[in-house]
Amino acid sequence: MLGNTALAFDYREPRYDVSFAVYYGHKKFGPMSNYTVNMSMGGVFIETEDISPPGTEFDVEFMLPDSDTTITSKARVAWTNEPGKPKNVRLPSGMGLQFLDLSLKNLRAIRDFLDNGSLMPVW
Repeated sequence: MLGNTALAFDYREPRYDVSFAVYYGHKKFGPMSNYTVNMSMGGVFIETEDISPPGTEFDVEFMLPDSDTTITSKARVAWTNEPGKPKNVRLPSGMGLQFLDLSLKNLRAIRDFLDNGSLMPVW
């Protein structure tokens, strides 16, 4: 494990518009599921009305489109886009999740997906 992998990435790195299901939650409460809006090497933004406060930690799991690799990681809410008072009006209500402990295998799978997919970066 790389421990705090996301901290090694600049928060201004390009994000890519991509939508896929992501499951997240606490083991004792069970998983919730929503869809990503965008992704970078350091995390994902998920669209949801059920917003947790910054600093909240979750277990996350998802499969990248056209891949058979299941990505799992701990993640924390890095920022929120609240309904009615958004910080980014171009995004829906939701949360930016920062990956905390991606394995090297998962980090490589995300990098390959972002580098080789037909995705457009969002600056």
